[in-house]
Amino acid sequence: MRHLPGKFGAIRVVFVVAALVASVAVAADGPWNQKPRSDWDRADVHRILFDSPWVRRFRGTHRALEFEVPDQGPSGMELRGYHAKESQHDGAETAEFYIRWVSSRTLRAAQSRSLALRKPGPANPAATDSPKLLDLFEVAVAGPDMTVFDHAREAALRSRCYLWVSSKGKIAPSRVEFARSGGGQLRGLLFRFPRKTADGEPLIPTHDTRVWFIESGGDVAIRVSFEVQAMVDENGPDL
Repeated sequence: MRHLPGKFGAIRVVFVVAALVASVAVAADGPWNQKPRSDWDRADVHRILFDSPWVRRFRGTHRALEFEVPDQGPSGMELRGYHAKESQHDGAETAEFYIRWVSSRTLRAAQSRSLALRKPGPANPAATDSPKLLDLFEVAVAGPDMTVFDHAREAALRSRCYLWVSSKGKIAPSRVEFARSGGGQLRGLLFRFPRKTADGEPLIPTHDTRVWFIESGGDVAIRVSFEVQAMVDENGPDL
């Protein structure tokens, strides 16, 4: 099991979602295709990171076992007022996460823009350039309370997670990485998937319309879908 350094938590895992089925309709138009990156303001960045085609919000319910010790997990990262865990009358708890397709150029550009807005200084032309295409697909799961994954191991997460596309079927992750705070609290999970077959063929063809992310290695089963045709930037498909 590999733990990511704090930089991953600060730059890449601002990403989250959770529970049985959640597919949120997201508008195909927004600042990602209406404004230059250099003009994105804080509201634009927030929308891209929380309400865009590259993001899915997921809420899932799990029932605490009688022999579980009291929750002493991390307090979690701030998520714009969303509650991560809500007690239910039947003893079940609801966890909330965001699932983000963080290998996309759009999300990486939004994160860079967010950092630039928080630390104003001399304009850096390179900061508005389109990020390069990554060799792997990367999907991040993050939330203010990640205790449902406290006992998860990389092997279990990897064996019970996959992307599913109609033309190719299941795509298994090649690696799962854990992002932890300096105090060891789990802040997010990063799932890495191959982008191409051994023969160099794309695993998610451009004609596919939907990709499912399915993960059941923790105490909450996550199942969300992404609309591929909406995940586009000025350079084309953006996964």
